[in-house]
Amino acid sequence: MKIFKFFSVAVIVCLTLSVQAQKKERPEKPVKQFTIYEKGQYMTKVDVRKELRGTENSVQIDALNVSGGSGLIRGQVLPGAEISQVLAIVGNYNLTRQISKSQRGESIQLMDVVFPLRLRMTISDQVLDVEIKEAGFWKIAVGLTQ
Repeated sequence: MKIFKFFSVAVIVCLTLSVQAQKKERPEKPVKQFTIYEKGQYMTKVDVRKELRGTENSVQIDALNVSGGSGLIRGQVLPGAEISQVLAIVGNYNLTRQISKSQRGESIQLMDVVFPLRLRMTISDQVLDVEIKEAGFWKIAVGLTQ
Protein backbone atom coordinates (compact mmCIF):
# COMPACT_ATOMS: atom_id res chain seq x y z
CA MET A 1 0.00 0.00 0.00
CA LYS A 2 2.86 2.36 0.86
CA ILE A 3 4.47 1.59 -2.49
CA PHE A 4 1.20 2.42 -4.30
CA LYS A 5 0.95 5.78 -2.50
CA PHE A 6 4.58 6.49 -3.25
CA PHE A 7 4.12 5.75 -6.95
CA SER A 8 0.92 7.81 -7.04
CA VAL A 9 2.66 10.79 -5.50
CA ALA A 10 5.65 10.31 -7.81
CA VAL A 11 3.39 10.23 -10.90
CA ILE A 12 1.53 13.38 -9.81
CA VAL A 13 4.82 15.21 -9.14
CA CYS A 14 6.20 14.16 -12.53
CA LEU A 15 3.03 15.28 -14.31
CA THR A 16 2.98 18.68 -12.64
CA LEU A 17 6.65 19.24 -13.41
CA SER A 18 6.24 18.24 -17.04
CA VAL A 19 3.27 20.55 -17.64
CA GLN A 20 4.54 23.84 -18.96
CA ALA A 21 2.56 27.00 -19.19
CA GLN A 22 1.26 27.59 -22.69
CA LYS A 23 2.46 30.70 -24.38
CA LYS A 24 -0.23 33.15 -25.31
CA GLU A 25 0.02 33.56 -29.04
CA ARG A 26 -1.42 36.73 -30.39
CA PRO A 27 -2.74 36.59 -33.89
CA GLU A 28 -0.53 38.47 -36.28
CA LYS A 29 -1.85 41.75 -37.51
CA PRO A 30 -2.62 41.53 -41.20
CA VAL A 31 -0.14 43.41 -43.32
CA LYS A 32 -1.88 46.38 -44.85
CA GLN A 33 -1.70 46.05 -48.61
CA PHE A 34 -2.04 49.77 -49.28
CA THR A 35 -1.41 53.12 -47.58
CA ILE A 36 -3.03 56.48 -48.23
CA TYR A 37 -0.44 59.18 -47.48
CA GLU A 38 -2.37 62.25 -48.60
CA LYS A 39 -5.96 62.95 -49.55
CA GLY A 40 -7.45 66.23 -50.81
CA GLN A 41 -9.96 68.00 -48.58
CA TYR A 42 -12.78 67.72 -51.15
CA MET A 43 -12.25 63.98 -51.57
CA THR A 44 -15.18 62.56 -49.62
CA LYS A 45 -14.46 58.93 -50.42
CA VAL A 46 -11.29 57.07 -51.36
CA ASP A 47 -11.76 53.32 -51.74
CA VAL A 48 -8.72 51.16 -52.58
CA ARG A 49 -9.38 47.47 -53.12
CA LYS A 50 -7.89 44.47 -54.83
CA GLU A 51 -10.07 42.71 -57.37
CA LEU A 52 -9.63 38.95 -57.19
CA ARG A 53 -10.98 38.37 -60.70
CA GLY A 54 -8.21 40.27 -62.47
CA THR A 55 -5.09 38.42 -63.52
CA GLU A 56 -2.91 41.22 -64.87
CA ASN A 57 -0.94 43.77 -62.87
CA SER A 58 -2.94 46.94 -63.39
CA VAL A 59 -4.59 49.77 -61.47
CA GLN A 60 -7.92 51.30 -62.43
CA ILE A 61 -8.67 54.80 -61.14
CA ASP A 62 -12.31 55.93 -61.06
CA ALA A 63 -12.85 59.61 -60.25
CA LEU A 64 -16.40 60.86 -59.78
CA ASN A 65 -17.70 64.28 -58.80
CA VAL A 66 -20.86 63.72 -56.76
CA SER A 67 -22.40 66.95 -58.00
CA GLY A 68 -20.74 66.99 -61.42
CA GLY A 69 -22.86 67.19 -64.56
CA SER A 70 -25.79 68.73 -62.72
CA GLY A 71 -26.96 72.29 -63.16
CA LEU A 72 -27.09 74.90 -60.45
CA ILE A 73 -30.03 77.23 -59.88
CA ARG A 74 -28.37 79.86 -62.04
CA GLY A 75 -27.99 77.37 -64.88
CA GLN A 76 -24.26 76.73 -64.54
CA VAL A 77 -23.27 73.08 -64.94
CA LEU A 78 -20.70 71.80 -62.44
CA PRO A 79 -17.71 70.06 -64.03
CA GLY A 80 -17.06 66.35 -63.60
CA ALA A 81 -13.96 65.00 -61.90
CA GLU A 82 -10.88 65.14 -64.10
CA ILE A 83 -7.68 63.12 -63.63
CA SER A 84 -5.02 65.53 -64.84
CA GLN A 85 -1.80 63.92 -63.61
CA VAL A 86 -0.66 60.48 -62.43
CA LEU A 87 2.95 60.28 -61.26
CA ALA A 88 4.62 57.04 -60.12
CA ILE A 89 6.94 57.85 -57.20
CA VAL A 90 7.81 54.20 -56.46
CA GLY A 91 7.40 51.46 -59.08
CA ASN A 92 6.18 52.23 -62.56
CA TYR A 93 3.66 51.49 -65.30
CA ASN A 94 3.98 51.34 -69.09
CA LEU A 95 0.65 52.50 -70.47
CA THR A 96 -2.32 54.65 -69.51
CA ARG A 97 -5.65 54.10 -71.21
CA GLN A 98 -8.93 55.86 -70.73
CA ILE A 99 -11.79 53.51 -69.86
CA SER A 100 -14.67 56.00 -69.77
CA LYS A 101 -15.49 59.68 -69.48
CA SER A 102 -18.83 61.21 -68.51
CA GLN A 103 -20.23 64.47 -67.17
CA ARG A 104 -19.56 63.26 -63.62
CA GLY A 105 -16.00 61.99 -64.04
CA GLU A 106 -13.65 59.59 -65.74
CA SER A 107 -11.93 56.22 -65.40
CA ILE A 108 -8.41 55.38 -66.48
CA GLN A 109 -6.37 52.22 -66.26
CA LEU A 110 -2.61 51.89 -65.69
CA MET A 111 -1.25 48.82 -67.48
CA ASP A 112 1.86 46.66 -66.91
CA VAL A 113 2.37 47.93 -63.37
CA VAL A 114 5.48 47.08 -61.36
CA PHE A 115 4.69 46.79 -57.63
CA PRO A 116 5.12 48.16 -55.02
CA LEU A 117 3.59 51.24 -56.60
CA ARG A 118 3.22 54.68 -55.05
CA LEU A 119 1.09 57.07 -57.05
CA ARG A 120 0.66 60.80 -56.65
CA MET A 121 -2.44 61.85 -58.57
CA THR A 122 -4.04 65.21 -59.25
CA ILE A 123 -7.81 64.86 -59.57
CA SER A 124 -9.74 68.12 -60.07
CA ASP A 125 -6.96 70.14 -58.39
CA GLN A 126 -6.94 67.76 -55.37
CA VAL A 127 -3.92 65.56 -54.56
CA LEU A 128 -4.15 61.87 -53.71
CA ASP A 129 -1.01 59.96 -52.67
CA VAL A 130 -1.46 56.17 -52.44
CA GLU A 131 0.97 53.26 -52.16
CA ILE A 132 -0.05 49.73 -53.14
CA LYS A 133 2.32 47.03 -51.92
CA GLU A 134 0.99 43.82 -53.46
CA ALA A 135 0.77 42.88 -57.14
CA GLY A 136 -2.60 42.28 -58.78
CA PHE A 137 -5.55 44.13 -60.29
CA TRP A 138 -6.46 47.11 -58.09
CA LYS A 139 -9.28 49.66 -58.19
CA ILE A 140 -9.06 53.11 -56.68
CA ALA A 141 -12.45 54.87 -56.48
CA VAL A 142 -12.39 58.56 -55.60
CA GLY A 143 -15.51 60.58 -54.81
CA LEU A 144 -15.30 64.37 -54.79
CA THR A 145 -17.60 67.24 -53.88
CA GLN A 146 -17.05 70.73 -55.21
